[in-house]
Amino acid sequence: MLSEDALENLILPIVARQEAINNFVIQTIAKRVKEIGHLLPSDVYKLERLYKSGADVKLITKEIARLTNLNEKEIKKLIKEVAKDAYKDAKPFYDYRHKSFLPFEQNEPLQEIVKAVQKQTVEAYMNLSKAQAFMLRDLKNPKKLIPTPLAKAYYTVIDEAVQASQLGIVDYYTSMRRTLRQLNDSGIRNVVYNTESGKIYSQRLDTAVRRNILDGIRAINQGVQDEVGKQFGADGKEITVHENSAPDHEPIQGHQFTNEEYDKLQNQEAFQDYEGERFQPIARAIGVLNCRHFTYSIILGVTKPNFTKEQLQAMVERNKKGYTTKDGKHFTMYECTQQQRKLETKIRWAKDGQIMARIAGDMKLAEQYQADINKYTKEYKVFSNACGLAPKLKKLTVSGYRKMK
Repeated sequence: MLSEDALENLILPIVARQEAINNFVIQTIAKRVKEIGHLLPSDVYKLERLYKSGADVKLITKEIARLTNLNEKEIKKLIKEVAKDAYKDAKPFYDYRHKSFLPFEQNEPLQEIVKAVQKQTVEAYMNLSKAQAFMLRDLKNPKKLIPTPLAKAYYTVIDEAVQASQLGIVDYYTSMRRTLRQLNDSGIRNVVYNTESGKIYSQRLDTAVRRNILDGIRAINQGVQDEVGKQFGADGKEITVHENSAPDHEPIQGHQFTNEEYDKLQNQEAFQDYEGERFQPIARAIGVLNCRHFTYSIILGVTKPNFTKEQLQAMVERNKKGYTTKDGKHFTMYECTQQQRKLETKIRWAKDGQIMARIAGDMKLAEQYQADINKYTKEYKVFSNACGLAPKLKKLTVSGYRKMK
């Protein structure tokens, strides 16, 4: 099975391209804001008509299509790589059962599974990409956020810039600062309308895409395991293990189950493991709702567990020990990793903002974002070291960022 670091390296280019789409749109708008701010009032309306002709919007649409097409190819490649690796690990079971272990490309049922997961993951990605919008504040009701399609957001900002340009260069940036911040704070989002409740749900599109890719990885891992289990005659399953597990799945990771008992687990029924330890129903099934676990297909009584009880208990203790701040707030290691992700997101957000502000020519806003970057980066390093977690420096990288003094 591919390591978490290996999977992270495979996912990174896809997520980076999604972030590039966000950056391209915001930076394109920022360039136009700068141009309008430096024009004479008599020239501004000519420029507005030029922008209203749609040249920038066509350019944005073309770039989104290009990067989306690259991501589609990368997603298919990723799913296949994960499937090949998972299949390779199953060879000893075929040998034990004296079953023929075909080369990956010749195993037709597996090829069908790969195609199905590729199709499902790409379609989900495309659906996410179609529901792109900024969440912009209603000028009449600042507490209300309105989903605003990219083209409309572009034209809205251009209109604001044209009106603000009559104020003079200093007041212009003061006036546009709120709008620029709003664009960056929102970022391109995936917007979902709930027809039953009438509510609107949104999340950063890069976050949604990352979850989509991870769902695809879990689906192909599990699909391959289920299929090879049928092929070599598996009669049980073993749940994978990772450090700093969420509390609901930590007690059962690494345990082996008969197929029947595992089905009970997944159906929110009471269940027991192969050694007879009993568990109450678990609300969140394995492999769903951002769960990083999946199962190996195994031969009960023959397949030795990958981790001993002592090793699993040691993981529980390390997770529980976690880290306690000077003011007495305690984090489990699982909670430490969640806090790390939050700080990484804040650092990337601030870097995006600093780049946008520099391009727009608003150096005061750029300095404010740089101050945020410095603050969050220091907090991230101190917190990671205190928890004993390695900083994920690749997750802090934003193309085009350079530190300001």
